[in-house]
Amino acid sequence: MMTLSPNSNIAVIGLGRVGRMITQYLLHKQAKVIAYDDNKNIFNIKELKILMNNSSFKMQTELSSKLNQKFAVTSPGLSENSRVVQFLRHNRVKLIDELEFTASTINRSIIAITGTNGKSTTTSLLGKILQADGKDVFWGGNLAPGIPFAVALFQQIKEYYVIEVSSFQLERADEIHPHIAILTNITADHLDRHTSLNEYQRIKFKLFTNQNNNDYAIINRDDPISMKYHKLIKSQRNFFSRFKKVKGAYINNNNIFYNDEKICPVDKVRLFGSHYIDSVLAAVCASKIIGVRNRIIADVLNNFTGLKHRLELVREYQGVKYINNSMCTNPTAGAAILGSFRQPVILIAGGKEKNLEIHDYIAAIIQKSKFTILIGENRTRLSNLLLSKQYKSYELANSLEKAVMIAKEHALPQDIILFSPGFASFDIFSNFQERGFAFKDIVYGIK
Repeated sequence: MMTLSPNSNIAVIGLGRVGRMITQYLLHKQAKVIAYDDNKNIFNIKELKILMNNSSFKMQTELSSKLNQKFAVTSPGLSENSRVVQFLRHNRVKLIDELEFTASTINRSIIAITGTNGKSTTTSLLGKILQADGKDVFWGGNLAPGIPFAVALFQQIKEYYVIEVSSFQLERADEIHPHIAILTNITADHLDRHTSLNEYQRIKFKLFTNQNNNDYAIINRDDPISMKYHKLIKSQRNFFSRFKKVKGAYINNNNIFYNDEKICPVDKVRLFGSHYIDSVLAAVCASKIIGVRNRIIADVLNNFTGLKHRLELVREYQGVKYINNSMCTNPTAGAAILGSFRQPVILIAGGKEKNLEIHDYIAAIIQKSKFTILIGENRTRLSNLLLSKQYKSYELANSLEKAVMIAKEHALPQDIILFSPGFASFDIFSNFQERGFAFKDIVYGIK
């Protein structure tokens, strides 16, 4: 782990929100910091101007070959193929992700949650359960919207840290050691960043690498990829399943159990969409390992309605429910979400490609969507694929607003208009939050 002492020479690569937090923390600890960011407009940030008044801080927008830093805290947004990462590797500078830096500095009980889908819901739900049980808990991390893990550097020590972890963060987190590690599932994602599905899987399983027999791993029994590798894990393994009785959390006769303890009926869970039961079961499993009372878990499950942009019920108007699922940025998640609905669905889908397999999503659209509106950069490709399968109940729209209006025209009472893109937002919007808020504004404006 990274040792920090006065006058330590540390590099911070990337001066976004979290990079500035870590810089501020390092300066407070009397380290000498040299920071790099190739965005020349970053000098206009007021917070950064204040940091530049510190004589121990130097900022550069061009790489220098004169480096005496042993460590560099890097932004997860930088891939291993980026010019700056390659430069640091060449100069034998040890790279550490902001996730691992914060974890090693705090050195307390960390519950880390990763996976392709459901990790944000699991993180928030588990945080609320532990809080309801009177635990002193921090929850955040890669969670959006949420609190970056680096915020914990400036707070009093907590009893538990519940952290959502992305594959980007795990890429350079070689020594991360969570006491409880949760893997919600693994399906193809971020293949525009990672070289292959096997590489993506390897990075996700790094969450368990440094665990020992005093730690716990929580695995999705229903996920074939997770089960393929789970025997390599050295910690105590617990499972969750919607379909089988397991050592851990499972469903039996429409009730949620942990081992043989009944927690509550599934019907009492307020999350919208049956696939979110995976997140519920994972959170139940972790809660029981920690020792939370069943009544507390049940109370939270009965009141937790989920996060923004994740199957968020925006409005019910003239008997039609408008649901914002802008967080759906990969087609596998899109297929699973469509499969969880029993009511007729009018789907708004499309966005920017991430080089992912989309045939399952196409099949789900054909089976579950009574009408589909295609938007975004890949709308023509999706149209061609649907037409090749003789599915003609769709229309193309050149804006999200137009898509919502078309959906409204096709909707009948009891229908659901579901905005679940299945692809990234970067073709039109800066992130999925901006995309989700745009959808909500349009829906609120319907008269």
